Amino acid sequence: MSVANPAPEGRTQAEHAYLELRARIIDMRLEPGSALDEEALMRELSVGRTPMREAVKRLESDRMLKVYPRRGTIVSDVNIRDLKDISDARRVLEAFAARRAAEQATDEDRELLRSCLEEITTEEFASNRLSVDLDGRIHSAVYTVMRNSYVETTLIQYFHLSQRMWNFVLAGLEPIGSHINEHIALLQAIIDGDPDLAARLAEDHITHFENRVREAL
Repeated sequence: MSVANPAPEGRTQAEHAYLELRARIIDMRLEPGSALDEEALMRELSVGRTPMREAVKRLESDRMLKVYPRRGTIVSDVNIRDLKDISDARRVLEAFAARRAAEQATDEDRELLRSCLEEITTEEFASNRLSVDLDGRIHSAVYTVMRNSYVETTLIQYFHLSQRMWNFVLAGLEPIGSHINEHIALLQAIIDGDPDLAARLAEDHITHFENRVREAL
């Protein structure tokens, strides 16, 4: 078994375990419905039992793990019921984030968003995995410009659940470049300071995501 690097400097073992496990759940290295082998993961991640339990507790709160007394810890399933609930929440929150970003973007913020636009126009979308990563960077940029840490924390949780769904269905999908290209108009609306258009485009983007995943599940 390969051994992951220990926690980077400035990061606690619990944070290291949390981020590593979350990444593996999102990208399907830890498959839905599989049992979590905490002992093996502790050795692989070079963390102790207490940090591992803290990470598991956080991921249970994030709805990525389910802990059953005397049965162990299971990676949460991906299902159509969750898709609807997550998408309903994201439509409201993503629209708020886009509106607020358009209302208060600074010149520096607009440069950040323009760099995202440049990534979209230069990306060939040859890999769905690369497209998913770019999608994450774009949403993160919008959240940064929004400047509301409370909403951002909730949005990040829902975004990661959605990203996991993307990865779950990617094998049955054609390249998702068209989904990424939807960000062009959204980012431009924020850069132009058009909050109504930005909010509407953010809602539409989440609806298109929901429909695409629903068709594939």
